Amino acid sequence: MKVFKNSWNVVLLLCAVVFSGALSSCSDDENLSDLTGFLSFGFSDEALKDYEFTIGDNGVITNQIALPYGFDASSLTPVFSSVPMSTVYIGDALQTSGSAAMDFSSEVVYKVVAENGTNQVSYTVVVNVAKDITAWSNLAPDAKFPDYTSLVGFKIGDKYFVMGGKKGASGIGGHTYGIHSSTDGTEFSAVNTNIFKEYGMGLGAAAVKHGNKQLLIGGYTPSDYEVWGETGNGYGINTVWSSEDGETWTKVNEGASNEQKFTARTNASVANLNGDLYLTGGYSVGFGAPQGAMNDVWKSTDGGATWSTLDAQFGEDFEARADSKLIVYKDELYLIGGRTKFPYNYFNEIYKSADGISWTKVDVAAPFAARASFSCFVYNDRMYVLAGLGNKEVTEGETTTSVDVFYNDLWVSEDGGVNWTEMKTGALPEGFAARYGQAIVVDGNTIHIFGGNGQDTEGSAKVYTDAWKGTLN
Repeated sequence: MKVFKNSWNVVLLLCAVVFSGALSSCSDDENLSDLTGFLSFGFSDEALKDYEFTIGDNGVITNQIALPYGFDASSLTPVFSSVPMSTVYIGDALQTSGSAAMDFSSEVVYKVVAENGTNQVSYTVVVNVAKDITAWSNLAPDAKFPDYTSLVGFKIGDKYFVMGGKKGASGIGGHTYGIHSSTDGTEFSAVNTNIFKEYGMGLGAAAVKHGNKQLLIGGYTPSDYEVWGETGNGYGINTVWSSEDGETWTKVNEGASNEQKFTARTNASVANLNGDLYLTGGYSVGFGAPQGAMNDVWKSTDGGATWSTLDAQFGEDFEARADSKLIVYKDELYLIGGRTKFPYNYFNEIYKSADGISWTKVDVAAPFAARASFSCFVYNDRMYVLAGLGNKEVTEGETTTSVDVFYNDLWVSEDGGVNWTEMKTGALPEGFAARYGQAIVVDGNTIHIFGGNGQDTEGSAKVYTDAWKGTLN
């Protein structure tokens, strides 16, 4: 429980009480105090222990930080203190601090009456419950990390990290890779811009937490004449890196045999289910670029050191895919969305599995638009899908072409992915440009979004370096 009062008001009231007491020693005992008011107000309920209730100069008592969306305020136990010798009422009913639970789902008006029975002050208690599932703010139009086209995000301790890279203009050299960090998610600085040569990290890695370690898995290195000479060929990666601070990284599976490593790939999906890691899909790599999509599933029971392939059964209509999202919801794996190899076919399908072997296609009644390279996360028993890349067919005359579609929408499901609702209240703000490939970090009820790829007003490719923060209620 936290109780809080405007500090100057408290000081003035207490000083007045002391001064009044000093005077009363020299005056008639029948001269009753005319001082009144609350000194503090809060609630004893465990769910409210981290919320401060402020007594405003206007007589409104409320919590500035809203309680979660849907919070039940119909049975809360108020605790308060008032000026000595004053009494507290709701209507004509005398109130005692901490004595009983009450309904605060609507405003409650208190009055605090001075000892003289004449002077009184009224207070309106408003328990502030979020009216929207999310609330957003733009932390920075430019958060000072490079314009990486491939980006993942994570948090270690009190620092936010983005890791990624960008192909050089020629496509065969001048590529950049790096890790950048920030203490507040607003402005980033370089941690290491030599991660390719130092660790072998490239583009398209998947990020997942395992215990107190952050893992980066797979990826690829583009063709680079500067590194490999005349052939210039890059390659797919099947390395797992681990770090406890985001600065120093070790290769977890360096000692594993080829049979104990997953097939090299980029843009794969990975999740941690009860300590076991599952990896699926992604692109194989050839000639320094992503090639065919994959439909296999791999499992690691030792934090990524060794992997075994699973005999995954998705069903006959399942197509290999990459740029999907693999999440954990109520102790099951959910594989959502993605796309095939070029020419791309995008999905809004959802498959679920308790063991990574037997997969069931979810009968989605109300789907979001098919997409890849989107963000997906779980909070408070809800699934969220955010932004991403899709396509549509456009016909001009006798010619039909497929064009990219960039999304800046936010969808939520409360029933395991069967029904999806596009959020209107609490949706991504108007200034959030449609994009895909953004990095996200979900920490408790807070989500940070960093960067991504989209288009400018002329239809040219644009890479974002902005930072956004949302509060999930």
